[in-house]
Amino acid sequence: MSLPREDVDPNGLQEFSVVFTDRAVNHMSQKFVDAMQEFYGLLRDTYNADAAVVVPGSGSFGMESVARQFMEGQPTLVVRDGFFSYRWSQIIEMGKLTDHEVVSAVATDDSATPGFAPPAVDQVIDAIKKQGSKVVAAAHVETASGIVLTDEYIKALADAVHEQGGLFVLDCIASGALWVDMKELGVDVLISAPQKGWSGWPGMGYVMLNERALARLEETESSSFSMDLKKWHTVSETYRAGKHMYHATMPTDAMLHNLDVMREAKERGLDKIMRQQVELGERVRVGLAERGYKSVAAEGWEAPSVVVVYTDDPQEQSGAKFKAGDLQVASGVPLQVGEPEGFSTFRVGLFGLDKWDDVEGTVQRLFDGIDKALKA
Repeated sequence: MSLPREDVDPNGLQEFSVVFTDRAVNHMSQKFVDAMQEFYGLLRDTYNADAAVVVPGSGSFGMESVARQFMEGQPTLVVRDGFFSYRWSQIIEMGKLTDHEVVSAVATDDSATPGFAPPAVDQVIDAIKKQGSKVVAAAHVETASGIVLTDEYIKALADAVHEQGGLFVLDCIASGALWVDMKELGVDVLISAPQKGWSGWPGMGYVMLNERALARLEETESSSFSMDLKKWHTVSETYRAGKHMYHATMPTDAMLHNLDVMREAKERGLDKIMRQQVELGERVRVGLAERGYKSVAAEGWEAPSVVVVYTDDPQEQSGAKFKAGDLQVASGVPLQVGEPEGFSTFRVGLFGLDKWDDVEGTVQRLFDGIDKALKA
């Protein structure tokens, strides 16, 4: 049998479904079914999860699917270390899901450019007990501040919410290669996405669940159709069983591409690339400090995957200045934690297999570009 596009699915069927054309892999094809069994398995193994779910859209879709499944009508507490954990509040408030409490990062000094640290763990635990929290959400790495939560901090919060019969939700979208063991740290729901730590294409969010979250999943109903986490979990389990299922159109070719880079990461060694991530982050932070840039994340809380530093130059804050050095950095954003007036930063992301595999070259290219831009 000759197919119009032999390169798409060489052993597939002729495409006359109402879902795709000859230029995309069909979600019902054996090629896709086989790939999804490996895809979900890699996610489960990496995070030591009991289930893995793909929610089409983006990491934010993954966050909202979790909120609409588990937070509606439930006492919820958010640890806010910056603008992207503020996103939990935006999702909750726009969806009118529940009343929620926020415990925010704190400045460690009273200067105009203070370092910020997560709220004291005892303060958060007291707030959990007082509220009787059924869901606690936090970001492992906060993209706006470059704050990373330690394993000890995460475990303490997870233990505290478990005492209330609740779930601990950890946003790992910006974690890079800092892989989290869900069972070891007590994480019930872990959210990730392909385009940062997995070096993949955007277009979906990854939601990993443990047994406690799976039990709650069966007891709850989502307030969203497209982001119905329970339904997408059913889809993932159907593929896991070697069958196919339709809820809404899946980004099939993007998922196949992302499986390829997940395989590459596994072949290189997840522990190895985690060490490379840490080394890269440390060297970039040292280089920026040597050039007079002060970290927003306080000492002891500096993430190796996202580095955020202060600047009083609007052209640096917007990222425009660094284009003269052939660099695309990210503009600074507010923290939404009561930061000082005039808070101004820029952000450097250190994601991807190509950066981690060449730490020396990555550092050289970054600072050659920064130095060139500063002289322009």
